[in-house]
Amino acid sequence: MESYCLFCKSGQEGLVIDLLKHGGYAAFSPFAVRNRPDAGGLRRTKARLLPGYVFFEAENEPEWDTIRRYSGVLKILRYEDGSRALHGDDLAFVKWLKRYEGVIDVSQVVKVGTKIAFAGGPLVGMEAKVLKVNKSRKAVQIALGDGDAIFRNIWCSIEYIGENADIDMLHQSSAQPEQ
Repeated sequence: MESYCLFCKSGQEGLVIDLLKHGGYAAFSPFAVRNRPDAGGLRRTKARLLPGYVFFEAENEPEWDTIRRYSGVLKILRYEDGSRALHGDDLAFVKWLKRYEGVIDVSQVVKVGTKIAFAGGPLVGMEAKVLKVNKSRKAVQIALGDGDAIFRNIWCSIEYIGENADIDMLHQSSAQPEQ
């Protein structure tokens, strides 16, 4: 089973998913639970993690001519070598998304000195580097892959559950710099 990615018109992800499923493919477009500002502070909402992107799997080579004609599809993503099946960091990213059924929830963090450590949620144990921390929106930007990866970084929401906690009770490998 190979994994692939399409880029489609933003807001048309559901239509493209339905067309792919009708064609016999397993398809999804990931969501993230986000902290969004509103009058009362921050409110949690669900939004597309990668607007415009749809992932799908196929046992055999997909019918590219048919898929290209689907309403809403703008581009079939492929690598510089012409291959379309996701590999490397991109494939690992899609497998990670599937572990959470395509919905990335808020991760819990503990502040340890000038760093944060992931204590719960989907970011625990993930092989990714924290690039930025947005304290006011309670979010982290994480790097996903190397220069060959299609998906290089994403924003995920966090919630602080403690400060200056005992690092031994946390996953030591998850300690990340706070910025």
